[in-house]
Amino acid sequence: MTNTYFNMIGQKSGGGKLILVAVVEDTLLGANIPDIFQVQSFMMAQTIYTGYYPQIKVNTDSIEDRSDLLGLGINGIITTANWYCQSIKKQDLLGISIEKK
Repeated sequence: MTNTYFNMIGQKSGGGKLILVAVVEDTLLGANIPDIFQVQSFMMAQTIYTGYYPQIKVNTDSIEDRSDLLGLGINGIITTANWYCQSIKKQDLLGISIEKK
């Protein structure tokens, strides 16, 4: 098992959103990924098991080809696309998710 460490650059974009950009090896998310793609990611809630540092996970099964954005450049992609961001809060007790019904 190998840990991979990399830097990300972030910029606040207004409206409570933040743009994160990372430069990594092109094989980090898999071997056959498209040139421009979209992927779902999530930040795990803090528990006694995950610790108190944010853990951002990438769902590599959700890689989607976005060739329609080809030629827009990073600025065009960020300003024209409708980006999804949602926070879901659940009550955790010792790292076990408990939902009241």
